[in-house]
Amino acid sequence: MKRPISSLSALPFASGIFFACFSTAGAAGLDRNGIGAASMGVGGASTAWSHDSLTMMSQNTAALADATGVEFQIGGALAYAQGDFSQNGVRLGSLSNTWGVLPDLALTTALSEAVGVGFSLTTDSTRLANWNFADTPGALAGAQYAQTQHRSEIINLRAAAGIGVDLGHGFSLGASFGVVYTRNELQTPYIFQNNGLAGAKTFLDMQTQGVGVNGDVGLQWKVNDRLSLGLSYRTPTSFQTSGTAKGDLGAQLAALGVVGVDGTYRYDSKIKTSLPQRLSAGFAAALMPRWRLLGQVEWVNYSAAYNHLDVNLSNGTNGVVNGVAGSTGITDRIALNWKDQYVFRLGTEVDVTEKFTMRLGYVYGKSPVPNDTLMPMTAAISEHTLACGLGWHTKAMRLDLAYQYDLPISRSGSGSLVTGPEYKNTKVSVQAHWVGLTLGFKMK
Repeated sequence: MKRPISSLSALPFASGIFFACFSTAGAAGLDRNGIGAASMGVGGASTAWSHDSLTMMSQNTAALADATGVEFQIGGALAYAQGDFSQNGVRLGSLSNTWGVLPDLALTTALSEAVGVGFSLTTDSTRLANWNFADTPGALAGAQYAQTQHRSEIINLRAAAGIGVDLGHGFSLGASFGVVYTRNELQTPYIFQNNGLAGAKTFLDMQTQGVGVNGDVGLQWKVNDRLSLGLSYRTPTSFQTSGTAKGDLGAQLAALGVVGVDGTYRYDSKIKTSLPQRLSAGFAAALMPRWRLLGQVEWVNYSAAYNHLDVNLSNGTNGVVNGVAGSTGITDRIALNWKDQYVFRLGTEVDVTEKFTMRLGYVYGKSPVPNDTLMPMTAAISEHTLACGLGWHTKAMRLDLAYQYDLPISRSGSGSLVTGPEYKNTKVSVQAHWVGLTLGFKMK
């Protein structure tokens, strides 16, 4: 769809928001494969088996009905990603320095034999992509920027309060309310896509942040001593983020032979973004007194959350751009067209002794990113994850350790919906390693 020329500055910034939000990702798309090392060790298959504070608050708040005493957990995960980018069979660059730490903490307590409450602060999702490859000519008049780093980063930090109630007959119901802080950053050359300057290239530097709210509703049913079923739903999260969009058209103007014109610009920005609603259902079956099998399936509504982006830019500082746009402000809507995703999780844990537990897990979720828009900065393509973990606990303390490996995957990008030749006939390969550690204390 052709867009009016007034959208020429909004488009690269909106796409920048998109790139920052969806860089490298795990097999479950953009969310973590479990929060807390115990859940990570079974691949996040904890909807029907939430047995510590972090899993109660992040997987299924209905389990808060089983809270006893006061439990406090603190920990996090260390993530490291690797990747390569090639075009027409020629390797152009790779990911570097792509690692980060994700902190988590939770507190739960029983108010009575039938009611428990909890509070948590968790990093629901975070992504850092540092791609190193030289910007190649190919935009309008062969414009090229002296830029090798293509960087995007996002963090979604959720503070939540929850409650769980025992309804009797094996049923428990839970709910939580969360406030989510989001921050996005992006620095990269970007080619205009759908306007009168389609094919022109700008260097883009953007930062934006905002706050949204969401909620969880959970249900658990202990069918008998050997089988439990769980169901959990999270509402969509909407953000009205604010920040700045700065850019420089200098290299593009020079390639066109335009000299003596300042190509830098700056806008105040208000961008509507969102996180998807999701629904998960799972089971926990005791195959033997010390051996449990956990299974789970999730539906993630990416098609609604990432169908488009609404952009509102104001107070533009470049008189030339303002003159072309006919205003100091620009409003635009950009199509994204991601697909819904189904994620399948299978885990098992064995109590080796009364104090030690071993865990294994596997996760599969087909990438929601279409090939015709795939680029390194949108490479949320991981699909298979292996997990393992160890747990040690006493009546007063628990320590859990987990490791996850997002298996290597390569995807070809046609670039058919991307203006310019830079991302046509390309291939992106990624893999990631995750290490989780959680320490908990419990008081009766």
